[in-house]
Amino acid sequence: MKFPRLILGLLLAAAITACSILPGLPTIPPGWTVTPSISPTPPATLTPTITATPIPVARIGDGDHALFNGDYPTALLHYQTAYRDSSDPLIRAAAKWGEARIFFEQEKYIDTLNSIQTLLAEYPNSAHIAHAYFLQGFANYRLERYNEAASSWQTYLVARPGILDSYTQELRGDALYMAQNYADALTAYSAAVQAPRNDNGILIDLKIADTQAQLGNREAALALLEDINIRATDDYVRAQAAYQAGQVYQDLGQSSEAFGKYRFTVENYPKSYYSYLSLVQLVDAGAEVSDLDRGLVDYFAGQYGMAVERLSIYMIANPINDGTAQYYLALSLRAAGEYEAAVSAFDKFLTSYSSNPHWVEAWEEKAFTQWFYLGLYPNAAQTLLDFVTAVPNTSAAIDYLMLAGRIYERDNRLEDAAKTWSRVASEYPGDENAPTASFLAGITRYRQADYNAALNSFNRSISLSVSSSDQARAYLWTGKTQQKLGDASAALDSWQKGQIADPGGYYSERARDLLIERAPFTPPPVANLAFDLSAERRDADAWIRLTFNLPAETDLSGPGSLAADPRLIRGTELWQLGFLDDARLEFESLRESVNASAVDTYRLANYLLDLGLYRPAIFAARQVLTLAGLNDHDESMMAPPYFSHVRYGQYYSDLIVPDAQTEGLDPLFLFSVVRQESLFEGFVRSNAGARGLMQVIPETGGSISVQLGWPLEYTDDDLYRPDVSVRFGTHYLKTNYDLLGGDLYGALAAYNGGPGNAVIWKQLAGNDPDLFLEIVRFEETRNYIRNIYEIYIIYRRLYGSGVQ
Repeated sequence: MKFPRLILGLLLAAAITACSILPGLPTIPPGWTVTPSISPTPPATLTPTITATPIPVARIGDGDHALFNGDYPTALLHYQTAYRDSSDPLIRAAAKWGEARIFFEQEKYIDTLNSIQTLLAEYPNSAHIAHAYFLQGFANYRLERYNEAASSWQTYLVARPGILDSYTQELRGDALYMAQNYADALTAYSAAVQAPRNDNGILIDLKIADTQAQLGNREAALALLEDINIRATDDYVRAQAAYQAGQVYQDLGQSSEAFGKYRFTVENYPKSYYSYLSLVQLVDAGAEVSDLDRGLVDYFAGQYGMAVERLSIYMIANPINDGTAQYYLALSLRAAGEYEAAVSAFDKFLTSYSSNPHWVEAWEEKAFTQWFYLGLYPNAAQTLLDFVTAVPNTSAAIDYLMLAGRIYERDNRLEDAAKTWSRVASEYPGDENAPTASFLAGITRYRQADYNAALNSFNRSISLSVSSSDQARAYLWTGKTQQKLGDASAALDSWQKGQIADPGGYYSERARDLLIERAPFTPPPVANLAFDLSAERRDADAWIRLTFNLPAETDLSGPGSLAADPRLIRGTELWQLGFLDDARLEFESLRESVNASAVDTYRLANYLLDLGLYRPAIFAARQVLTLAGLNDHDESMMAPPYFSHVRYGQYYSDLIVPDAQTEGLDPLFLFSVVRQESLFEGFVRSNAGARGLMQVIPETGGSISVQLGWPLEYTDDDLYRPDVSVRFGTHYLKTNYDLLGGDLYGALAAYNGGPGNAVIWKQLAGNDPDLFLEIVRFEETRNYIRNIYEIYIIYRRLYGSGVQ
C-alpha cells in the first residue's frame, strides 16, 4: 500500500472539501509540544518535475500526497497549478489551503497568512475554513502577534465547538499570557481545564497558578500550587509547583516561606531543573543550604566543578556520614574529566561505606571508569572479579562476571574472557545468564580455533538453555563448529535441530540458510509488491465474523460505535491539524481501552491504517491475532493475508522503492530497516535524538545534506519529512555498506552502532557474518541486526515469488 486509502480513494467532492493531513505544526508556548511532521524523501532534484498534465482535482490529490511525503516543492507546484487552471471554487479553495500549509511548513508565516486571507475572503464557505483559522493562529503566534493568534483560535472554537476545546483554549491562554492579558488568559486556561482531554490537566493548573500570581491573586495561586503538590504523581511536577510557590511567596515579601519552598525542592528533588533554579535563589539570597544538597543539585544540573567543591566541603565538615557525598564526589570527578581522582574516590567509598545503597553499583562505576576512560581493561575486569569474591551469592555477582568477560574480550584477552564466562555456567548453572555465558565462552574458543573446547561450550549451552531462542543459537554454532572439525553430517543434523527450535527466530532462520547454503539477506528471485488490500480486507472481515462468532449483519466497514468516542474524534482532528504526537496519544488511549474487544480493535486498526497512522494500526492488528489465539510466528501466518500485509506493509513505497533501487539495495531490506527503526511513524524521536522514519541523528543528517547538496536550506527538522528521512537513511546505509566491503551485517552495525566500531568488528570477524554478529559488542546493535533479519525473512516470504 503506497498511501493511506482515505487519500488514494478520494472522489472529486471529497478531494476538494475534506480536510487533508497537515504535517507537523511546530512547538509553541510553555507546556505545548508539537512533534514535527511526517515527511518523505524524493530524489535530490532542486526543481520538481511533473511529466503528466493532470486535471486540477487530480493535482489536489497529488499535492496532498506530496505533502504527506514531505515533498514541499512538488506539493506547492501542484496546488498553485490547480488554483491557476481551475475555475471551480471547491478546487481553488483546496489549492489555497494546501498552499498555506506548505508555506507554514517552510516557516514563511507572512505567506501563510496571505494564502489564508485569500481563502477566507474568496471562499468563506469552504470546508477548510475552520482549520485555516487554526493555522492562522499558529502563524500569528510565530510572528509574535499574540492577540491576533488568540482571536484566530477563538474563531476556530466557534466553528468547531466541542472537539478540541481543551487544547485550543490552552493555546489561547498561552497567546494571551504572552500578550500580558492575564485576565483573559486565566479565563482561557480555566476553560481548558474544564473541557474534556486525555490527561488530568495538571500542567494547565501550573499555568493557571502562574497566571493568578501575575494578576496579583497570590493566595489563590498558592492554594492551587498546594493542591497540585497533593495530586501530582510526578516528582518533576512537584518540584515545579514548589518552585512556583517559592516565587509567589517571594513576591509577597515572605522570604522565610519562599526559602522553605526552595529548600524543600532542593532537598527532595535534586534531579529536577527547578531544584537548580531553587538553589540559585537560595544562594543569591545568602540563605543557608546544606553543602551535600548543593553538591547533589549541582551534579544533576551538570555543574560538576561546583559539585566537587561542595561535596568536598561537606565531607570535611562531616567526617562521619553515610557515604552519599563520597559516591557523588566520585561521579562528579569523573564527569569533570578527573578520571584517576574518580577511581581513588570510588576506592574510598567502597572501602568505607559498604552499607550505602550505592555500594554495589559503585563497583561497576569504578570498573567503567577504568576501562572506558583510562583504558585499564585488566584493572576494570579485576575490580568486578573482586566484587564477586567479596559478595559471591548475589545476582550482581553474576552480572559482574558477565561484564568482566566482555571487558576481557574488548581487550582481546580471549583466554581470560572464556574462563570468566565459563565460571558463570559452572558456579551459577541455574541462573538465566548461564546459557549465554556458556555460549559466549564457546564463541571465544571458536575465535581461538580451539574447536573441541568450543563444541563443549556450545553443547553445555544447549543443556542449560530453557528458551527456544537460546537453543536455536547454540545449535547453529554447534553446527558451525562441527563443520570446522570436518563433520559435515553432524553439522547438518545440528542445523536441522536449530531450524525447528525457534520458528521465525533469528537463529532458526540462519540455520535454515546454512542448510540450503543461502547467504544472509539474499533477495528473492522476483519480488511481487502488488496486492489488493481492499479485497484482502473483505476476506479479513469474513474471518473476523467467523472466528469471533459475530452476527452476519455486523458492519465492519467503519469505526462503528468508536466513531462517537471523544478520543477518536479528538485524535482525528489533532491528526488533521498536525498535532501528530498528541493525536497518537488519543488513539493509543482508545486502543488500550478496547484491546479486549476483537471487533473494536479490528475496526480501530482499519481506521488508523486509512488515516496513515501506521504504528498503532500495526499494534492493533497484532492484538486481533492475539485475541484469536494466534500468538506465535507460525500461528499468526494462519490468519488472512490482510493481517500480514498490514503488519509488514509497503508503507511509503513510492519513496522506499526508488531510493533502494538508486542505491542498489533490496527494497524489502529497506522496508525491514524502516519498520525496525520507526514502525513507519515518521514523527518519532528516539532518546538519542534520532528523528523520522529512518531515525537519522541530526549530526549525521547535516553531513548527508552536504554530501547530497539537498534539500535546499536544510535544517534538522527536515529529518521528520519522510522523503528526506528515507533518502538520507538509504544513502547512509549504502555508504556504510561500501565502507564494510558490501557486508549488510556491517552496514546495519554501522548504522546503529557507528561506522568506526563496525570496522573494528569486521576486522575481528573476517567474512563470517555469524561471527560478526557475535563479536558486536553492543547488545542493542546485536538485537538490531537480529530483529531486522527476522523482519526481512517475513517480507521476503510475503512478497518474494517462490521463496521459502
